[in-house]
Formats: sequence, C-alpha cells, structure tokens
Amino acid sequence: MDIEKGSSTHFDRPPIQLTPEQYEKLFLQPGGRAPTGTLSYRFGNPTPLAVLCYLLLLTPTACYLMGWGGSDPTSMVTLVGPFYFLGGVGMVVSGVMEWILGNTFPFVVFTSFGAFWLSLGALQDPLHAIASAYADGSSAVPYNKGIMFYFIFWTVTVTIYFVGSLRTNVVFVLIFFTLIPTFSFLAAGYGQLGNGYLDLAKTLLKAAGAFAFANVCIAWYLVTSLIMATVDMPFTLPVGDLSGFLAKRKRN
Repeated sequence: MDIEKGSSTHFDRPPIQLTPEQYEKLFLQPGGRAPTGTLSYRFGNPTPLAVLCYLLLLTPTACYLMGWGGSDPTSMVTLVGPFYFLGGVGMVVSGVMEWILGNTFPFVVFTSFGAFWLSLGALQDPLHAIASAYADGSSAVPYNKGIMFYFIFWTVTVTIYFVGSLRTNVVFVLIFFTLIPTFSFLAAGYGQLGNGYLDLAKTLLKAAGAFAFANVCIAWYLVTSLIMATVDMPFTLPVGDLSGFLAKRKRN
C-alpha cells in the first residue's frame, strides 16, 4: 500500500467467495445469498456480537424466572444497566451493521430485540417508577394486563421470525421455536398476576424461564459455532444448513 499516493491494493484482488451454506452460517441470512458488493468482506461480522449480547441478558433472566439461587422475577432490576448497554446498544449497533451489509432478516431480528431489551430496562428501572403510576403499584390489574398484551404480540412476532428462520439453519430455527412458548408463558403469567392468582402466575413464569433456559442452551451452541467460524478454526460445529429449504423452484 502506498500511503503517500493514497492507493491500496488491499481490495483489488477478488474476494473469497462464500458458499450459500458458509454465508448463511456466518450471517444467519435466509437462503445463504450474499448481497452484491464487497462490504461483507471489508467489514467484520456483527452477528456473533448480537447473539452474545442476547445471551448475556436472557441467560440470567431465565435463572431469575425459575427462582434459582433465591432469585425471582424482581431480580431483573439488577440487569437494568445490561438491558440498556448490552441489549440496547449492543444489539441495535449489531443490527445496523447487518443492515449495512445487506442482511435484512438479521437486521430486523437484532434491532427489534435490542429495542425489546431497552423497553424491558425502562420497565424495570427504578428511576422511571412506571408501576407507581398505579395506586396498587405492580399488583395493579391494568399494569399486569398491559404487560400481558405486550408479551402476546411478542409471541406473534417470534412466530413470524420462526417461519423466516426456516431458510437459515436448524439451530436458529430451534432458538425461535423455544421463544414462542417463552413469550406465551410470560404473557400468561402476567395475565394471572392481573387476575390475582399468584401461585399460578409463579408457575407460569417458571415455565417461561424453563423454555428460556432451553433457548439459551441452544444459543450458546450457536455463538460458539459462529466464533469458531470467524477465527477460521480447523474444525466447525454443525448447525444444520437450511439455506436450500423452501427455495423457489427454478423455471426451465
């Protein structure tokens, strides 16, 4: 590279072409089709960061929901900072980088989950004291029913993501598949809190935590596979390529 002349041959040589399976594995892009241009070769891969930020939040949250070590759902107050910085900043930045690379599906997934963690942080943040807007605080029926409907529509959202993931890989599919009952039980749990059935609500939230824990076990495998692939390890962890699944038929 000639710095004085401002020229560089770093990108003059043709970039390494990734197969659809390799591109899908690295970027979780449905169909495994790399976008036109060379941005995916010039920039780093933001996908592992997004998955790791997701894991560092959902893993302790799952433990809280299940009541491990004396914790309970109110322990999520301790994650307010991570909700903002890991979930919000980390996943939104990763999502924007996916958008720059032309990966629409990961962009939508990571950015929306980044916003989800931000919203959860605001809900749990004592500074905002959202529950105090109600006379009964967090025991108020409208408060819990409001959260219930929020999780209901997140259940709808992750169901759509599940269908979209059917063209990525088996591991990614299982992540969204386990998120469906996670959000469903969260919605049901907060609904029962609103109804005043505290024991039933506690059981439903524990069920949500159990499915969330199954989810993160799968996701930890995925992020390990992504890291191994990004550092070009001599071995890979299979994720079950589905880039050719539900593909359009080619016309003769």
